[in-house]
Amino acid sequence: MATAGDIMETGTGSSGVTPGSNRLRFTWRYDHKVDSQGRVPLPAKWRPDNPSGLSLMAVMLRHPSEAEFVMVLPAEQFDRFSSDLCGGNFTDPLKLAERHDYVDRIIELDLDSAGRICLPEEIRAAAGLTKEVLFVGCIDRFEVWNPESYRAARSSERVLKKVQNPQKT
Repeated sequence: MATAGDIMETGTGSSGVTPGSNRLRFTWRYDHKVDSQGRVPLPAKWRPDNPSGLSLMAVMLRHPSEAEFVMVLPAEQFDRFSSDLCGGNFTDPLKLAERHDYVDRIIELDLDSAGRICLPEEIRAAAGLTKEVLFVGCIDRFEVWNPESYRAARSSERVLKKVQNPQKT
């Protein structure tokens, strides 16, 4: 079981809450340790004043580099993400297949009173989230990565950018 000394946060960044609003902003990168029960603390700067009012949905995704990671969306962003999946004819075979592709890859996350989220074993295993995770802020959502997978994914993104935009290198 993790002790307080095991749960460390590194990184710096601005507060997750925009001044004068309740809207969370997820910025910067933070390293955290996963405890033996799969819990990991949300970066302190991202925690809302009222954790019970925060609804988060986790979606397993595959990066173009083939690395699996977890995209975590607040409720309003998840609604945007899922609107295409939920629209249209519910009996259309293609729409049905698309929904089924995601149904096993989406889970609601709760923030406990200590500011931690619990990542199920299946998700941790698929994304290679063992002892260390990297939280990556993406402004209106965040991602949870295996730190090595993230570095490899960023490297492949840099190559892609050079290929797509050679004059901006």
